[in-house]
Amino acid sequence: MALAAQHDTRLICFDLDGTLVDQTIFIWSTLHEYFGSDPLRRQQAAEDFHAGRISYHDWFHNDLTLLREKGAQRDRMIKAIEPLRPTLGAHETLARLSKRGYRLAVISGSLDLVLQHFFPQAPFAHVLINQIHFDADGNIAGGIPTPYDLEGKARGLTELARREGISTADCAFIGDNVNDLPVMKKAGFAIGVNIKSPKVAEVADLVLERTDLRQLLAYFPGPSLKS
Repeated sequence: MALAAQHDTRLICFDLDGTLVDQTIFIWSTLHEYFGSDPLRRQQAAEDFHAGRISYHDWFHNDLTLLREKGAQRDRMIKAIEPLRPTLGAHETLARLSKRGYRLAVISGSLDLVLQHFFPQAPFAHVLINQIHFDADGNIAGGIPTPYDLEGKARGLTELARREGISTADCAFIGDNVNDLPVMKKAGFAIGVNIKSPKVAEVADLVLERTDLRQLLAYFPGPSLKS
């Protein structure tokens, strides 16, 4: 796809872990490693999901159970993610893209806790992400798994385009890893940032060589005036 296509973009969608938040690949792994969850049970659940023996819903709640067993509470989970950082230039880039007239969204298999901690004031029009619930004492009380992770990310993009009254060709997606491939193939303009796999470079229309999201501003000067 020619890079001129970005001028038709109306909606810019971001992955979270490794894209907007640096120093992590998958937040679930970061949390499990911090709390010392049973690696064999984690691996078995992942294998069961990918083999179709359990649903994403079951996999999500298995993760919560493993974290709960190790004493993960809201405050302790925040402490676990505090060493992470927003990717260089993330806040400035989001603010300027919004000011230029783009609609912004997150499509991620991460956790709302992470987004709320690092981007509490970010101008996102849509957020498709896993939700974790806590009781009054901060204990994990359950959550709502997103239907828009992995292969579902492409369905998430289609849904957001529908809400916006536009085509997926008018959407950009910015991601970093193989779990972003389905949605990157669906988007009209796909950008790889801080990529973790050469497969991302094969699919992306553009790969940013430096981990500084302000580079995106050169490719999104503002939506065109087409009807």
